[in-house]
Amino acid sequence: MKGIAVSKGVAIGKAYLLDRSKFCILKQKLEDHEVENEIQRFRDAIAKTKLQMIDIKNRAEKIADKYAVILDTYTLLLDDDILVNDTIENIRKNHTNAEWTLNQTLQNFLNLFDNINDDYLKGKKDDLDLLVQAILRNLIGHSQETLSDLQEPVIIVTHSLSPSDTLSMPRNFIKGLATETGGKTSHVGIFAAALGIPAVTGIKNLTSQINSGDNVVVDGIDGEVIVHPNDEKSQYFLKKQENYRRYEERLLANIHQSAETLDGHQIHLLANIESNQEARTLRKFGAEGVGLYRTEFLYMAASSLPGERELYENFKAVAQEMGKRPVVIRTLDIGMDKQLAGIPTDDEDNPALGLRGIRLSLAKPELFLSQLKGILRASLYGNVKILYPMITSVSEITQANELLQKAKDQLKEDQIPFDENIEIGAMIETPAATLCIDHILEHVDFVSIGTNDLIQYLLAIDRVNENVAHLYQPFHPAVIRALKQVFDAAKKANKKVSICGELGGDPMATMLLLGLGEIDDLSMEPHSIPKVKKIIRLIRLEEARQMADHVLNLSSVEEISQFIAKEMRTRFPDDFDRDLSFQEKIIPA
Repeated sequence: MKGIAVSKGVAIGKAYLLDRSKFCILKQKLEDHEVENEIQRFRDAIAKTKLQMIDIKNRAEKIADKYAVILDTYTLLLDDDILVNDTIENIRKNHTNAEWTLNQTLQNFLNLFDNINDDYLKGKKDDLDLLVQAILRNLIGHSQETLSDLQEPVIIVTHSLSPSDTLSMPRNFIKGLATETGGKTSHVGIFAAALGIPAVTGIKNLTSQINSGDNVVVDGIDGEVIVHPNDEKSQYFLKKQENYRRYEERLLANIHQSAETLDGHQIHLLANIESNQEARTLRKFGAEGVGLYRTEFLYMAASSLPGERELYENFKAVAQEMGKRPVVIRTLDIGMDKQLAGIPTDDEDNPALGLRGIRLSLAKPELFLSQLKGILRASLYGNVKILYPMITSVSEITQANELLQKAKDQLKEDQIPFDENIEIGAMIETPAATLCIDHILEHVDFVSIGTNDLIQYLLAIDRVNENVAHLYQPFHPAVIRALKQVFDAAKKANKKVSICGELGGDPMATMLLLGLGEIDDLSMEPHSIPKVKKIIRLIRLEEARQMADHVLNLSSVEEISQFIAKEMRTRFPDDFDRDLSFQEKIIPA
């Protein structure tokens, strides 16, 4: 059964089927005199759920900062005007019971998520659903089966896992996780990765195909769950399990070495983060700074728009944690299709091409100014840089810089210090930006290529639309030529260039990227850094250029993908050749 690999590793053991079927919610009509009591019953359930979430968060902080941050979002959603107030308003308006009304509000929320063109935010859909289920349990007075009484190591198989589920698990008895819902950005994925538990999510009809006690393999490397493996397959996965363990040990042993090619070309490997808490954990992966601080989380998790001071405190914490290391803060990259506290949403037919990124910031100058002032104030405490998202023209940079100057003037008037020479960068993630790159470079200090959106826009592909997602191809000739064009223009202009999309953290693409141009930085999810660093330290830049020259002469995705895969698996069999690395061959300790 195929799913999403959210936490690497291989788990082999007995399945424990955890029943997490949803409640049957019945609609009940209320008499006039019952309405206010029903609203109070709902408020009591919210208050009880909030206390439960605070307790869970306090325990979560002992596991991982990033996991605790997710639980902050849960608590904030319990204060959210739409979730809570809409439910209360509809209880009054429709005279319906709290359970039914809350469930209807949830469905409206989930429909909004279906229209969001963003993988990360789509991954939060399941978390919202789980939160509402927790409220419903408190409304109904229904207690659920817990995992705290497990007596032997098992693989948890379930529809979904709540935060209380994950925190009640006795860690020494959890070999692996397999769920029908969730993704890499859900709390399950982050929890499993933080504890090194192999996990696969998003498997349809999983619970109908497995019973408690079944022999199961969770392959968190290739995203598979195997039921009742025969002796041959069992041996196969035992070898894969041992090889991956040894492989990870070797990767982490070298994290503090520089990412320098054999012929002396150094690349700085930075981390993508979304909260100040994450910054504390970067050094253990060997990150040399923050290449992309996604600020959207600060807005999406808030019950009211974060002000200048709140933003400043968050940015300052990251700057102080990083010291002299760079901290690139991307201004708000969000569209009007996403709910922002205090700002009405628009029902855009195509939000990916709508009022998002820098367009939204320029349309909402006060919103933009508060963020710019927060960044400027934090710049006093480290090597902070500003990155404008979704740039399509020089005029957008000019307008943004005018507002930046206004922010500087206001701070000076208030006698608040900041870095006068803060660097400004532009995200290159649209075809327009690649075609106008020479003009854009004249107005910024650096550029950062956002490959996720660039690929989507270049190929006219909605990567979250299952009907065309297979056409999202990072090794498409158009993508590679666009990257080459940006690299060459940056070199000619003597400006720094980095990559901060998923491609930058893909070890299969590392050698090609280095060969296409003189990259200064690669920014990626922290856990990707050790493997990318290993690749860089084992290649010569001249060899990478030869690879890139050959790829530029190929005309199809198939040719390019096959050539790169063959080259990388030949050069790095322990990293890319499945038959050699994790399955057939036992790597010496």
